[in-house]
Order: sequence, then structure tokens, then C-alpha cells
Amino acid sequence: MRSIELLHHGSAFAKQVQQQWLSMRHLAVNFGSVPHTESISQQRFSFVHSKQFRKHLRQLSQSHPSKAKCPTLVKHQRSFALDSASNTIFDHKEPVTQLITDFFVEPHRGLEHFYNLQRESKIWWMRYSSNPSRYAIVPYDFQSESELREDCQAIDIKSAFGEAGDVVVEQLSLVSLPGDKDFELPDARTGKMLLPKVIRSVIELEPATCALLLDGCDHGRESRSLLLNRVLAPYQCGVAAIQKTDQISPVLRDLCAHMADVLQSAQLRLHLFEENGYALARNQVQLAQHLEQSDRLGVPYTLLLDEEQALDNGLMQLRSRDTQLAESIHISDLPDYLLNIFRN
Repeated sequence: MRSIELLHHGSAFAKQVQQQWLSMRHLAVNFGSVPHTESISQQRFSFVHSKQFRKHLRQLSQSHPSKAKCPTLVKHQRSFALDSASNTIFDHKEPVTQLITDFFVEPHRGLEHFYNLQRESKIWWMRYSSNPSRYAIVPYDFQSESELREDCQAIDIKSAFGEAGDVVVEQLSLVSLPGDKDFELPDARTGKMLLPKVIRSVIELEPATCALLLDGCDHGRESRSLLLNRVLAPYQCGVAAIQKTDQISPVLRDLCAHMADVLQSAQLRLHLFEENGYALARNQVQLAQHLEQSDRLGVPYTLLLDEEQALDNGLMQLRSRDTQLAESIHISDLPDYLLNIFRN
């Protein structure tokens, strides 16, 4: 798939993936977005010799002394032009953002941590997939003899799409540090200085986002829904109603606007059908068109309002993208009912 570019909705989805990465392992020291001035090496183990890596280790000791111990972890992000040798079926027009996590671990427990992180990372990707079985841990294919070192190991977590190929969603590498005192950290339990091993996790955000989007389409169902994980979905809910008269009812319009405001005030990401934040359909056919558009954007839930029912007994319908069914809920249950769904 060549010249792939994330448009507005795709970029909104990528932002949610990025937010989940930021919230994962929240105790990490985060150096934020780092300008990339050094060339990207084809050898994934050479980062320990870079000026940026040494700078981060120095900043860790100076700015975060309580976390400058082993084990510890640091995060940063950087953007660069994706080269043609990158192991992905997607060729991106825009620069690619790398989400990087470095784990500094005790040297004698390096392999133990490496295997644990493989399992944790694979589970993380499976959790957000509509088809968890497509993810696999694959040994890294060393490109040259110079990369093949006894003290280094590497795997890729890949998402398989049949004949179309695989997408590397995350790279994990276990690397030994150069024998330099500048790289030493005190053991968190004994205080003894030691030379840690580093496990680097690299997620290329845009290719990984495309893999999750393709995963949401490749579900084999009759519906044309985009089955995005409801936590990651850029829009979590929409508001729609049917006009039962030729003229738009001010009461129905106010009710829709109120519910949209309630959901947004609860920090739920609302799919804005129109500028006013909700959709008013003139008949069932038009409502079905609104819902189909919502399903194609991966919106998990749509709140369906009926003026008479809502005013008479406070009930409304909550439609699910996945089941295509609606359940009755009371207006007093919002937004807590939806918030509990997304928390769980």
C-alpha cells in the first residue's frame, strides 16, 4: 500500500494511540518530543552510542535523581522520514513518529525482563484488536553480520494480514551498554553501581495506526463497520434524532443540544455529525444513513432521541455499533452509564 496518508479522522485515531502509550507505564521519565539530528541507523542496536542516548542518561541523573537507578525507564518521541527499507507494507507520505521507551534493567535479569516485556507488549496490542490472533512475536531478521552480536537480542511484534503481508507494530531490542562509567546506575535495592542492560521498545505511530485501522476493517462481518476498540476510538458517542413533523421542533433541538453538552462535559469524545453536535433526520432512511456513516468511522455508540418518549418518561435508546442493537436507558443514567462502559 503506497503513499498512505492519515487524514483528519485517522490522525485523531493516531492521537488516541499515542495517548494510550503515554499513559502506559506512567512512572516513566518522559523527555517528550526530541528533535532528531542524527541519522537513523539501519542497525537497531547502535542507539547506545548516540549523543542523544547519552544526553538522556545524563538528564535522568541531573533532573530526576530519585529515578536514576536500576531498574528504571524513560520515554521520548521523535519524527523522521520513513525510508524504503522499513519493514512495513505501508509507505507513508509524511514523516513517521517513533514512540520510544528505554528500560534500564539489572544485567543478570536482562533476559527475564526481555521475555516479560515481549508478553506484556503482545497483550497490549491484542487488547486493542478486533482479531487478537493476528499478532505474533517474530525473531528479528538480522540484516548483516555486524548486527549479529552475542550480547544482543531482538524481536518484532507483527500484525498479519494474509497475502497482503505483515506490519511491524513494535520492535523490542535487548542491548548491552558500552563499558563506560557514564552509563552506570545504582542498584535500587543495594545501591551498588552497576552497568545495566537496555531494552528498547520502538513503535512507529503511523504504520501502527494504519495496522489497527486495517484490523478494524478486516473482520469478515456483513456490516461495513470499522470495529475500533472503544477506548481508542477517536469518537466515542454520537447524538441523533428523527423529526416527526415537517418543521424542526425547538424542544427536540434543545434536547439534542443538551445531551451533546452533557456528554462533552463528561469528557466523552463526541462525534459531531454536524456543526451543532448532533444529527436530525427527517425519516428512518436518513437516520440509517447517519448511523452507517457513524459505523464507518468506528463510533461505538449513538444516542437515539425521541421527543415524546424522552419528555414522557425520560427514556432514550443507546445503539451499539458492534451489535447494531439499541437498549433503553434513562436520561438520569447519563453520562455515568457510558463512562462505566468505557472504563471497563
